[in-house]
Amino acid sequence: MRFRSSSYLLLTALSLLVAPACGPDEGGEPPLVIDPVRPNPPAGNDPAFTVTGIPRYVLAGDGLTNPTKAFAIQVAAPKDVVFIDAWIDGAAEPVPLVFNADDNASQGEIPTLELPVGTHGLMLSVRGSKEAFFRAEFVKGHALYMVISTDWDFSDVDDRVLDHHTELHTAHPELKITHLLGPYTFTDPAVSQQRRDFLVSWAQGMRDTYGDELGLHIHPYCNFVEAAGVACKTSPSVADPAGDPTGYTVRLGAYSREEWKTLFGKANEIWNQVGFGNPTSFRAGAWTLETHVAQALVDTGFLVDSSANNWKLMDEWFGYDIYEFNKTQWATIGDTSQPYRPTEDSIVAGGKGPALGLLEVPDNGCMVDYWAVEEIKNIFDANWSGGALSAPTQVSTGFHPATTEYYSPAEFERLDELFTYTDQFLASKFEGPVIYINMTDATKIW
Repeated sequence: MRFRSSSYLLLTALSLLVAPACGPDEGGEPPLVIDPVRPNPPAGNDPAFTVTGIPRYVLAGDGLTNPTKAFAIQVAAPKDVVFIDAWIDGAAEPVPLVFNADDNASQGEIPTLELPVGTHGLMLSVRGSKEAFFRAEFVKGHALYMVISTDWDFSDVDDRVLDHHTELHTAHPELKITHLLGPYTFTDPAVSQQRRDFLVSWAQGMRDTYGDELGLHIHPYCNFVEAAGVACKTSPSVADPAGDPTGYTVRLGAYSREEWKTLFGKANEIWNQVGFGNPTSFRAGAWTLETHVAQALVDTGFLVDSSANNWKLMDEWFGYDIYEFNKTQWATIGDTSQPYRPTEDSIVAGGKGPALGLLEVPDNGCMVDYWAVEEIKNIFDANWSGGALSAPTQVSTGFHPATTEYYSPAEFERLDELFTYTDQFLASKFEGPVIYINMTDATKIW
């Protein structure tokens, strides 16, 4: 006679199995007790069993993301199989699964919280069998964070660009975008108040609907600089040795720390007036951050910057100051550069002086203007090759919302292709380490 347990106590990983809690049968016989036996690995997985729920990747956790505590599996077995055990790595004792007679299947929670970072094996066996019927591997590691941002170089943009933001969010529901907006939208006399109100409403909609972040990007246009009460400078320009009368291409370092405190203060004032709240994330126009500008960021409440640029992707600017500045200032930044804390003696990682109080998130994927899809996929792959990440890792890239003159639908096609690629490895689906975050979220990790 075959007896079925009415319940099992599922204690912790690797706990001892509690004997079935059922009484004697009609003949007064005691319930059958089968002791777990650690099985040998199978030569191959038995097709008579259907196993679902095995993850590819579970998370170790960090200051932002919780670790994966467990994952649920289900086993549909042949008709007379009731007792199934799960064996993690080389454990001497199994995690017993719970049999459900209604669907002739067994379920169980496989605990992962105490497992170390690395690759782990899971075997399933029928209770008492000397050979497992199934074996699989899964990885436990840290997250790979995708930091996607936009640099608003212009005071207004083509409405098709705004529509593409929504399209990307719709196609990639876990996407987060940090919108580094430009304050010149609110000081350029060419932008009407009606248009400003529209752009404010649009940006707030991105934040409120999709959880995006509203940060700050500055090219020192004269209309903004002078609105802040600072005298506009027209050189040095990253694009024109003769200078730039609009201020657009002027290096941020042309202004002093005190002047930047005034300029950032003005931007903060605008952000609060329009209902954005104080910005905490920033990227310098043309990536021209210098130490005294970073100090002014800290002075005015910013937490994170992403100006450290993977300059090697900017080869079309070879021969211009923008290329030479980035090559020199960000000499050590490349495809796999990770967040760090700048110091008073070094804007790049490795400084020995006092920390500035700012997190630097390298723009290791630059912007879509500068890469082909295969290039950015290669950068992603360089940061995660498929195994267990030993530490939190990030890939940063984004795009420039453009005017009609510079609008390029091909850029959004490339972004869509990138996100389609990275969506294959979402941590939420246990398929990999990918999590999309806003830029300021990085301060909880690094």
